[in-house]
Amino acid sequence: MMTLAVLLAAGLMAFAAFTAFGLPFMVMGPRALEEFSERKDQQAMLATLAAAASLIAALPFAAPALISEAPVVQVMAQTHTGPALDALA
Repeated sequence: MMTLAVLLAAGLMAFAAFTAFGLPFMVMGPRALEEFSERKDQQAMLATLAAAASLIAALPFAAPALISEAPVVQVMAQTHTGPALDALA
């Protein structure tokens, strides 16, 4: 499931980058990006896309910290609630 989510996110990021920068370049040629150094909106879009891409790339490494297996969660629940609540279950 995590692989599917990462692949979907990467595909959507590639599509967003293509529509923001690739499509204008295909239509207008190199002059589409001539004013890139002056346009703050394009710079902000590129920075946002780069930050999102780096987060997507880091997601497989952070996933074990975010999603724990069921036995680990059960142990954490028993540790935090104590053995008194086990008698109720």
